Amino acid sequence: MSRFFEDAEGYIPWTIPDRSTDEQRAVRAQLEADGCRIGENCYISPKAHLCDVQLSLGDDCVICSDALLRHARITAGSNCSINPMAYLQGDITLGRDVRIAPRASIIAENHVHSDLLRPITAQGNYRRGITLEDDVWIGAGVCVVDGVTIGAHSIAAAGAVVTKDVPPYSIVGGSPARVLKNRVDAAFGPRLEQFCARVREQLPGILAAHRSGGGYTDTSVNQPPVRAWCDAAELAAMFGIPAAEDGDAFRQALRVLQPDEVEYGTLALGYALEVQGVRPAHPMQKAPLAGRALTDWLEQFRWEGDVWHAGHKVDCLGTAFYHDRKFFGMQPDLDTLFGWLDAHCDPATGLWGKGGLHDCVNGFYRLTRGTYAQFGRPLPHPEQAIDTVLRHAADPALFAGKAGTACDVLDVIHPLWLCRRQTSHRLREGMEWAVVWIDRILDNWTDGKGFSFDLLLQDNPTLMGTEMWLSILYLLCDYTGTARRLCYYPHGVHRTGTPAES
Repeated sequence: MSRFFEDAEGYIPWTIPDRSTDEQRAVRAQLEADGCRIGENCYISPKAHLCDVQLSLGDDCVICSDALLRHARITAGSNCSINPMAYLQGDITLGRDVRIAPRASIIAENHVHSDLLRPITAQGNYRRGITLEDDVWIGAGVCVVDGVTIGAHSIAAAGAVVTKDVPPYSIVGGSPARVLKNRVDAAFGPRLEQFCARVREQLPGILAAHRSGGGYTDTSVNQPPVRAWCDAAELAAMFGIPAAEDGDAFRQALRVLQPDEVEYGTLALGYALEVQGVRPAHPMQKAPLAGRALTDWLEQFRWEGDVWHAGHKVDCLGTAFYHDRKFFGMQPDLDTLFGWLDAHCDPATGLWGKGGLHDCVNGFYRLTRGTYAQFGRPLPHPEQAIDTVLRHAADPALFAGKAGTACDVLDVIHPLWLCRRQTSHRLREGMEWAVVWIDRILDNWTDGKGFSFDLLLQDNPTLMGTEMWLSILYLLCDYTGTARRLCYYPHGVHRTGTPAES
């Protein structure tokens, strides 16, 4: 290595093979005597300028020569680097793998200047703090001002002046900085477009392979025969193709299948009729539930230990309310329904009922799909719901390796997507989870057949699996800001709009 001056390692410390030198031990001892915490295998140049600084550094962090840290309290995760001539001041939190380039200024402190009768210098300072989340790259000459959070996996381009929060997976630039690019969109965009072209080309053949007489059959396990008809109708609507050669006969056959009671068929068939432009044969409810009868009906279910079943029933009822209002002019008692639901949502979990996470999260999806999502109502406790859903999403038995059914993944992404309408709470973690599943879905389409319900097993591509995974992919992409790359959007039961907004 060429050496143009002494102590060059302080400017390029990643080239140092062994950081456990006498010099570094002395630097660590001095800083720890001053109350700092320094992780393993860190390098702090003796020529870095640390003036009135408290440090808490994770392992493998680097502070280069001529970096200036002044009047600062800095907490950093592992593998962070502060490069030469970078300037940090105030209360600053760095996640893992953060890079701060030369001449960047991270200034988490401001002068008070509200009193016009006193000099600004006499009014003191205030701090709100700056957070740079995991895997953030701050380019050369960037200025980040107090109060800003830069989301994980983001890049601030050279010279940017960052004055407001940056979403995860963003590239920002300019003064003031604005989002120039969504990194998820940039990474997945071409693959999504190619995938859409592939599905559009193959879907007519997939539907044809499942036709039987005037309707459809499927090999999905434990599903009523009507489900195949409904999946076919919704898949055809997604891509704007006919569901059958004789469309009128197919639509009328669907209409005849409408059940007399509010149950699973209400949910599946009601939307299939709607996307095919067919009015139901009769109201979904014989006698609309309202008032005390409605609350008695809600309270009859096992909200402890069988939350899925309770959520399923509420989903079916909400769907009946929606269709009966749209097609028959009936006015459902939404005030009583949402009043009871709001009052019985657990403020600690954001969910309804008690039991295992799998049951409660599944029940949450079913309940909210047919009510809060369908009628455009705000959730009672969205941040707590996100916390609970993300805890469930970390279960390796359900989501790691070859695990991951369409139902289980839908039960996570739909709640995260729905809560995102109200809050950006823990968006980084949600997006990280979503990115993994976008990648998996794109890799597991079976040509000429579609998707298996158990995605990664690819053991039984079905209409149900294909409709569900295409809808899930849309939700994942909409959540991460990449849905514009898709040539379709879900119709029917998995739609993302709120046509019943009240």
